Amino acid sequence: MNIYCILLDWLTSAFKICTQTKDYITGIVSSENELKHLLESHKRASGTFYTVWSDDSQKKLKVTPRCLWQVEDYSEHIPLSVKRRVIYACQHGKNYKTQTTDDLHTEHEYTRRKMFHIQNSKKVDCPAKLYVRYVVRYDQFAVSKTCSRAKKQAAVKGVLESLKENTIITSEIIHVKIPLTEAHKNHNTSQNCHFSNNIHHMVRDKIQEYVSLGITSVPFLKKVLKTFVQKELSEMGSVLPHSEDPSYYSSSHVIQNYVHYALVSEKYSGFDQLLLEKKIDEWKLADPSAKFFFRKCTENDSDQTIPKFEVKTGDKGFPASEDSDLDDKDTQEMTLTQETFLFIHQNVQQQELLERYGDMVLLDATYRTTKYALPLFLVVVRTNVGYKPIAEFICENETTAAITEALNILKQWNQHWEPKYFMLDYSQQEYQALEYVFPNAQKYLCSFHREQAWKRWARQEVV
Repeated sequence: MNIYCILLDWLTSAFKICTQTKDYITGIVSSENELKHLLESHKRASGTFYTVWSDDSQKKLKVTPRCLWQVEDYSEHIPLSVKRRVIYACQHGKNYKTQTTDDLHTEHEYTRRKMFHIQNSKKVDCPAKLYVRYVVRYDQFAVSKTCSRAKKQAAVKGVLESLKENTIITSEIIHVKIPLTEAHKNHNTSQNCHFSNNIHHMVRDKIQEYVSLGITSVPFLKKVLKTFVQKELSEMGSVLPHSEDPSYYSSSHVIQNYVHYALVSEKYSGFDQLLLEKKIDEWKLADPSAKFFFRKCTENDSDQTIPKFEVKTGDKGFPASEDSDLDDKDTQEMTLTQETFLFIHQNVQQQELLERYGDMVLLDATYRTTKYALPLFLVVVRTNVGYKPIAEFICENETTAAITEALNILKQWNQHWEPKYFMLDYSQQEYQALEYVFPNAQKYLCSFHREQAWKRWARQEVV
């Protein structure tokens, strides 16, 4: 049994107790901030998490408030109404998403994987629930403790009339009913249960904040988060976070996972795209002759003109076979490029190199050049002093449609560009894009990538 729940020393000073039983304790707080600190202290002391089971806030907005003289065990002889009620269920409560073999369609055969699961779910049908009621008090219609029923009815009538005229003065309190240790069933509520807790939302947000600043070092983040918990989170509530609680003191592996989630979530960050847009403006000022094309992700109303192109459904890409299904797929992709990210750059020096050495062109994509998983394409020519890039573009996905659009824009910038040969790696998307834009150019596969493709094909298992 949890010693904190017996002594109740986890209760905050702002919580005014109404009643207390073996299973529950009820009381009131004055503000949302006090409620936040109270629930935080309870979570640290009991080691339990709660999920929202019911919230009738939208329903309450559509109906006239009902006047009451008592909410649960709270009564001060003042008309009251509940504008919102939120019920939080224990994370080990009833599992509403279970699926049995009887729920599966009988017409389809299936095989169950023979895997040993230590625990299928955290749900063990715990009945404990935490109730939060947002109560509105109509203090100007207060009555005495020994008043008659008629006076109470007159007070209620006055409340309803004032609500219609919108002249009533109100105050708000929050009534809370908190389950104690005895209310929890079928699971442990001691300090040992901390080991299965998820990361705290404020710790997760702190990781997101540092990752957005470019800080991804796990050892550094671990030290910073420890200081954050001890100095800032410890002030919330009267109970300090347990030193072994992974929701506050996460392991390096958990921090690394959330760093990855933060990087992935920022892949299409509008903030970074705004910074890139400002950077392009700076580049244009430094080199007015350079050409840029930039389209933000999920933008429909771009001011830049995008060249149109047609896709011949009869042309077969790489490899040329009758069972290729790329025609319909690529045709559909062409209509989706207006929504995707695209960045293209070429300066005057690169245009001059393209005009002089543009007969033989190399096209290749590389990854892991930035924190985003976006392919960076380099268009390269061989000069008298080595290989030089004559254009660069970054697209959202390495698809035929995206590459075709970028190549068409480059072709529009260089009207006299008619390459004779293209060298590329073993990529169907690149091959088909070149077929659409430069159908007369001969395409060659890089020897290294060709041998690499052979080896991968030879190692494939025959099914």
